Amino acid sequence: MTSRFKLNVFDWTALALVVIGALNWGLVGLAYFVDSAANWNAVNILLDSVPEAEFAVYLLVGLAGIYAVYVAARLAGMGSSEPEMETTERGAPK
Repeated sequence: MTSRFKLNVFDWTALALVVIGALNWGLVGLAYFVDSAANWNAVNILLDSVPEAEFAVYLLVGLAGIYAVYVAARLAGMGSSEPEMETTERGAPK
């Protein structure tokens, strides 16, 4: 019996925020090596006039990362859909 794992809207939203956060951190790291004075922080650039909104985005991305750990644990708990083989006392298949 195979059980299907379905991601709901909340799961997809959290995963999208995690990817956005990862890409943003990648840009920040890349900017350092290109020009250490460069600001390639997309969140900072987009929300520069409202620092509270910027930090709210960081908070949401952090919470999404924690939730993504839960989603990964759910995925890992799905297990294998292959039936287990019976073995003899020595561990060899029958």
